[in-house]
Amino acid sequence: MPGVSRKARECDEDYGFVHGVEKVDRGWVTSETIVQLKFFNAPFTWKQRMKRRLIYVKVTPMNLTIPNGGSTGGCDYHTFSQLEDSLSNDTHDTRENGTDLSTAFAFNEVAVLSGDESKIKQQPQFGTACGPDDVVIFHLTIGDFDSTAYLIDLYSYSSKAALDEPPYHLGYHYVLPNLLKRSDGNLEVPITCATRHRPMGMMQIGYLLIKPTKCIKLDMAVTYLRYWNNKWTGLDVGHRGSGTSFKTKDSVIRENTITSLKNAVEHGADMVEFDVQLSKDLVPVVYHDFMIYVSLKAKGSCQPNDFLELPMRELTLDQLNNLKVYHTAEGRTREERCFHNDDLLEHQPFPRLADVFDAIDEHVGFNIEIKWSQRLKDGSMEEEFEHTVDRNLYVDCILNVVFRKAGYRRIVFSCFDPDICTMLRFKQNRYPVMFLTIGETSKFQKYLDPRGNTIEMAVYNSLSMELLGIVAHTEDLLRDPTKVNLAKSSGLVIFCWGEDNNSKDTIKYLKELGLHAIIYDKMDVLTSKEVKQSVFLLQARESQNEILKLQALERGKLWHDNIPVAHAKH
Repeated sequence: MPGVSRKARECDEDYGFVHGVEKVDRGWVTSETIVQLKFFNAPFTWKQRMKRRLIYVKVTPMNLTIPNGGSTGGCDYHTFSQLEDSLSNDTHDTRENGTDLSTAFAFNEVAVLSGDESKIKQQPQFGTACGPDDVVIFHLTIGDFDSTAYLIDLYSYSSKAALDEPPYHLGYHYVLPNLLKRSDGNLEVPITCATRHRPMGMMQIGYLLIKPTKCIKLDMAVTYLRYWNNKWTGLDVGHRGSGTSFKTKDSVIRENTITSLKNAVEHGADMVEFDVQLSKDLVPVVYHDFMIYVSLKAKGSCQPNDFLELPMRELTLDQLNNLKVYHTAEGRTREERCFHNDDLLEHQPFPRLADVFDAIDEHVGFNIEIKWSQRLKDGSMEEEFEHTVDRNLYVDCILNVVFRKAGYRRIVFSCFDPDICTMLRFKQNRYPVMFLTIGETSKFQKYLDPRGNTIEMAVYNSLSMELLGIVAHTEDLLRDPTKVNLAKSSGLVIFCWGEDNNSKDTIKYLKELGLHAIIYDKMDVLTSKEVKQSVFLLQARESQNEILKLQALERGKLWHDNIPVAHAKH
């Protein structure tokens, strides 16, 4: 301000370091595509006796276009050009002379989900070990997706080889971009012998494509991707608002409704947790189950054949709101549940995500769980039907609403599907992502993807993909409380979920273990809070008071600095 002299501020931080700890994260996709190729648990089958061999895999992006001089002197682009020797020890950008340098680039890296190597980093010269217990993800950043193929080289070391002896080049395969038709999938491809160029086996590869979200604008002004205030510990999170309402008959408020969320807030919830999925017309709505039941006859009739089970995503928002829709618990038992003021709008199921943002005080945090049906270990799907909406479009529709409506609200995304978590992480840089895990339990079926079946693997995956942390199944933590330290010592935030949380003693014990948040039902009954307000609201008031104090001090300083100094009388 005029008339006020200020000392130049000294910079007490170095770029990338916060309180002496290096914190530099990757950015987000803007115009490029991230391609992840996944090799889980030695996915190779051989014609020959090679099952005992440890296979090393290297993935090299290959530019398919080469310039060919035409009669007009211009360049005519043709395909299938190997740009380099796969034995090269650098991570090249796969540029080709004469091509457009702004699009023809790629960076190839790898992450091994284990205790020592859980970080995306440069590939070794002769590949990465993919043994029976290994989970390996190749992380490729591609500038021109349609013109890039992927050379997969397989190597193996001889048991008699010297330490400095290179491995034997066993086989290879080219994955062309037209095989990657959807945002995710699985490929079964042949392995071609590197010397005889004949088929020698097969390998299974999972893939994920992460594309930019065009409907949101991002910058580097602020990011909470891996930020968590040290004061945010033992937070109370309302599960589906005021709790699951169809497992017990004493619930008077329907789960995942605006009323349920508001009730949790009124009783001091720091955050509310709720489930989001898309209707048929791609509107993000709040609902937990993948399946619903609709009545085929007039209301009031409840014959055994009156109900039809459907995927929720097969109905538009209008249909969900206007049809008589039953929860799966009602459809299977043929017993309709009635809740308090069920006919009022805020008590109705399927509220739009956008309306939830408008209805709930912005000082209450949101834990937004993204619902996505996964394949179980026995080969079946959580939801009976395959997905029809592309994974990138699915996530983009949800991000669009969040970025339009979030304001200054504290938001954490979570999902049981590790690939959805990865997409949420690399599509944006503003809100943190947490990986939900079922852990080791007999209550739920294991997933085919091994990343969410144990806390250890969830920790490794979260570290590799730069997630904020994990949401562990409390049954796992009660069996082995040291798992809390495993996550926290890795620098991760840890929440917990599960029916075991619905006990005051358990909640107290989990807070004593140092969990950052506990997700539980019946906030009105189980909370021990004396002040029924969100921690974020209390901190906002403290911050406002500090600002007012500073302003008062500044005004006082300005007043004193501008008073003329009286000359002493002689």
